[in-house]
Amino acid sequence: MSKDDIAIVVSLASICLAAIALGWNIYRDIVLKPRLRVSVFKGTLTSGAIKATDQFIISAVNFGPGKLHLNSIRFMHTSLLKKMFQNWKHGVLIHDYQNPLSGKLPAILDVGEKIDFLFSWSAETLCSKAPSHIGIADSFGRTHWAPRKNVIAVNKQWLSEFSSVTR
Repeated sequence: MSKDDIAIVVSLASICLAAIALGWNIYRDIVLKPRLRVSVFKGTLTSGAIKATDQFIISAVNFGPGKLHLNSIRFMHTSLLKKMFQNWKHGVLIHDYQNPLSGKLPAILDVGEKIDFLFSWSAETLCSKAPSHIGIADSFGRTHWAPRKNVIAVNKQWLSEFSSVTR
């Protein structure tokens, strides 16, 4: 092997290494953003001195990597047919600033931190709108949606308890 061949092999190896480093930097800075796991459910809030009350709870955990800035709670009412004709309704849910146990927005979550938003379980709760999607928007402009299975279960619970109320 001549010196020219060795120089070409070293140059090709350095080009491959630089391409891998560039690819990793693009992936890390653009694609790899923090992930948020959102869940919705009906829960009971109890204490020794306070009567047990049912709550509609939206919970979120930051799975990282990095901090995540949460901006708003969003909901949507849509179906496959409505998506085809772009005839879906969406809105923003304002959380209870009066409740000291409920999380407040905007919020910054470090990796592994959790936040819970508490709403009273009543006929006027978000479930009265029959949302198909409930999620939390972040500073990257993404909305992290709760699993549809959770949303459907909460809607069924609300409907079974408040069946006399029309949606």
